[in-house]
Amino acid sequence: MTITIEATYQNGVFVPDTRVDLADHARVRLIVERPTAGDALDIVRRRCSHRIQIRPDDARAIADSPEFLPEES
Repeated sequence: MTITIEATYQNGVFVPDTRVDLADHARVRLIVERPTAGDALDIVRRRCSHRIQIRPDDARAIADSPEFLPEES
């Protein structure tokens, strides 16, 4: 079986950009290709489209809410 997975290499580990349907500890063979400039732009656009977007005033309300303050020990 062959699948193509976009990933980012960070801290010595390949981190998939999307969920991969493999069992933990599954052995795979990686063939590393650096994306072209156009491919890289598509990757960035896909990543941005999957991010949660929140209005600044909503983010501030959440940040200031006592519900999200760390409990004192």
